[in-house]
Amino acid sequence: MQPADALAAFTSGKVDAWAVWDPYTSQVLLSGKGRVLTDGRGLVNGLGFQVAAPSALADKEKAKAIGDFVERLRRAQGWVFGHPEEWAKVWAKETGLPYEVALAAVKRSNGTRVPVALDDAAVASEQQLADTFAGLKLIPRTFRFADYVDTRFNKDLPPSTTPARSYGKAS
Repeated sequence: MQPADALAAFTSGKVDAWAVWDPYTSQVLLSGKGRVLTDGRGLVNGLGFQVAAPSALADKEKAKAIGDFVERLRRAQGWVFGHPEEWAKVWAKETGLPYEVALAAVKRSNGTRVPVALDDAAVASEQQLADTFAGLKLIPRTFRFADYVDTRFNKDLPPSTTPARSYGKAS
């Protein structure tokens, strides 16, 4: 189910639980119609990625535009981190979310909005996740995550400090 459909199913009692992200989590919590049973802390690294086609990365002009985009995104995310109330007002206005939901979602997710370098620690952590998913047959095969990494846009980003974790063995 898409999150909006799952929200309707959850609030109407057609489903008892669902795995979702903000702003849906904040919407349910603020409505008093649900509670968090668990989250990904200790299980996932919380990293998100920007992706580009290999052909775009190989094209000098497109790669320059991608670098510009990444830098603008980093500045925008930095602004959001420093101005959660202002961002929540804009987000609420643009999406129709209640301001309180937008603000709660921004505050809950601010910790994951600080860009970090795609370094060896981040790559190792993602590799462990990929291996776990492959072992559980959630993805069709194993692969080498580093083969899909381009670090040229790291610039002066701080290290990820993302420790490799043990995600358990697939059974």
